[in-house]
Amino acid sequence: METSNTVDNTLDWFLNSPIYNGEAYLACYGAKKKTPVYPEITAYAISLCCILYERRRDTIFLERAEKCAEYMMKISKNGGIPCLEDGLLYTFDTGIFISGMLDLYAINTKEVYRQKVEESLKWLCSMWNGEQFAAVNDVPARKGWEHAPSVHLVKLAIPLLKASFYLRDTNCERKAFKILDKYMSFQLKEGRFQIDEKTSLTLTHPHCYATEAYLYSYYRTKQEKYLEVAKKASAWLTEVQNKDGSFYSAYSPGNEDSHAEKTTDCTSQATRIWKLLGINQEGIDKAYQYLNSALKGNGLRLSSNSSLKGRLLFWRRPVYSWPTFFYIHSLILPFGRIEYCSELF
Repeated sequence: METSNTVDNTLDWFLNSPIYNGEAYLACYGAKKKTPVYPEITAYAISLCCILYERRRDTIFLERAEKCAEYMMKISKNGGIPCLEDGLLYTFDTGIFISGMLDLYAINTKEVYRQKVEESLKWLCSMWNGEQFAAVNDVPARKGWEHAPSVHLVKLAIPLLKASFYLRDTNCERKAFKILDKYMSFQLKEGRFQIDEKTSLTLTHPHCYATEAYLYSYYRTKQEKYLEVAKKASAWLTEVQNKDGSFYSAYSPGNEDSHAEKTTDCTSQATRIWKLLGINQEGIDKAYQYLNSALKGNGLRLSSNSSLKGRLLFWRRPVYSWPTFFYIHSLILPFGRIEYCSELF
């Protein structure tokens, strides 16, 4: 169950822990691990800070959003957002940056924020082939799902629809509708999204990304077809939630090996989805119990292996930024108020 103490403790972690280096957010930190700044997650932090500022009217959150925005504007390359580990420019990360900057622009209408959004939109649109976005500016030889036009890219509908609303950009709206319609075909009859066109594998974290995209798109456009997609996807999450409240990172019919790892990112996301739709309170409570058990210094560990060794070593694992961000947002969301889909990040 959520408590005010949990919210306060995770917010203290968000503001004051080593996950923030003074100008941006890291992927994770731990006794033996500290990753570089993670631009995508720093962009998420901008949106979360805007939400927290609107809730609490505490300028510390607005100042943190502006600090993160300053860093992101500094590292962008012609509008594209790089991953600092591989140097590639990612359309997904750029979209999350656009989304966060528009959230900040709605609060503090600095012209530089609008200019940077427009620059990033221009770069993003350069990656459009008339039907969908490429995932990266240069596909590496050893590519993963994140380097291909996988289902996670439907979440670009969120920044595109925000740009349509705030900047009156109808071109962005048209692209959003195209990708929303395209990725509907990735949803299988049981409600889960396959990761790409070539495999029926479902990765729960991207599945939740897609669900969030359709929820936000329903909020912004009031088109019932998007809500139905999201409801079907959320019902599948209810069906496959583990007894302890967690989710496996992957689901592949007939392949039990895909059920080896439990992760907190999709578990946190599922609670946001259920809260917004006003369903599955029992599942939310179970998920919160699991997430609370995964807290370490008020931040969430990311994953645990179902092997005995994996369970024993879980307590030593680092804490991660993005699952904790999603959890913080979930904790402060009211139940059954679908208009709060406006806050999805």
